[in-house]
Amino acid sequence: MKYSWSFHPAEYRVRENESFYSEKTRQGWELQKRGIYLSRFVKAEPRDMMYRLEIDSAEPTDEKLAIYEECGWEPVLRRGIVNIYRAPEGSGAPELYTDTEGQLRSVKRLLRGHVIDLALSVLLLGLLGVLFVKGRLSPGDFISSVITKAVLIPELCVFYAAGLIFAVVSELIAIVHLSRLIRDIRKGKEPDRSTRVSKPWGARLLVLTWALCVAVFILQLALHKKTDMPTVSDGPYITLSELNFDGERTGIFGSEPNCAVRYDWSPLCGTVETRETVEHGGSWVSLDQNVYDLRVPGLAEPFAKGIIGTSATDRDIEDYDEISVPGWDKVYVAYMDCVAVRGGRVVRLYMLAPKGESMRSYVPEILRLIGGRGDEK
Repeated sequence: MKYSWSFHPAEYRVRENESFYSEKTRQGWELQKRGIYLSRFVKAEPRDMMYRLEIDSAEPTDEKLAIYEECGWEPVLRRGIVNIYRAPEGSGAPELYTDTEGQLRSVKRLLRGHVIDLALSVLLLGLLGVLFVKGRLSPGDFISSVITKAVLIPELCVFYAAGLIFAVVSELIAIVHLSRLIRDIRKGKEPDRSTRVSKPWGARLLVLTWALCVAVFILQLALHKKTDMPTVSDGPYITLSELNFDGERTGIFGSEPNCAVRYDWSPLCGTVETRETVEHGGSWVSLDQNVYDLRVPGLAEPFAKGIIGTSATDRDIEDYDEISVPGWDKVYVAYMDCVAVRGGRVVRLYMLAPKGESMRSYVPEILRLIGGRGDEK
């Protein structure tokens, strides 16, 4: 059996849906299923059929269906609040929409649903604004956080942004369209059965955007690589032996060794993450390194501030001291955390220093050793 799928008009475009399904039937495609954005059709003999959409939140009763069928209207399917009926062209089947008050109730119910959805979106944006005003989340912090996520997982940000924009614009269009429909019903205006079916470009663009986001996510998974940490560094990172910690590699506090290098890719950034722990002088020394090479250097500083916001210990840049290290544009240091910027490169260090020593004393040497490593890549 041969099937096809097509984008259908939004549910509130009642006349366009009716014209759309009539045209598909004339082309030899019978409606079988209606989804959120797509309708599924099965190949059949071309027929001239007229369709009617009824907006009703209640399931049609057996009595109602019997009356419709007696009048010549065949129930096709129900999806959500949309009931679809059809009858042969020229069959003389009477119009379904003879009850003006019933039509108004159904359309008003649909309008209320769209108004509520739009209000919820505005409310969420308002709550975000309150957080700004109360000082709990400054605009700068929010922007840095968004930039950080957009650099590391841009497909997720685009996925949600596209969905939000589409939802808000769709709700506004629906409210305007349904308000006009209510006005026409009240005036007793006859529905235009020759309504031109507009292409649902918004839904098509949204689906295409989401498909690209999924493709980028799959590519990121495919390019992810994890290897054991080599004895000698072969990338933009250092080993603890270069800081003269030559003890045996182990896990934190003597657990199983977990010394590894991870490589990740995104359209805006290449990432190298390392984790190494050695036993030295009766204690454990651990160094985690995250090296981000941004393809847009101008994003490096806000990206670094966003990284600070994800720290497990110090999440406010005010908890960091800015120090000067030759060759580096910005270096922020806290108790066990360091974030440094050099051009389009951002380095994050997390170090458990030997007992009685501070990580801060090792930062200049670590950054000097990392320097321009890996720049040729």
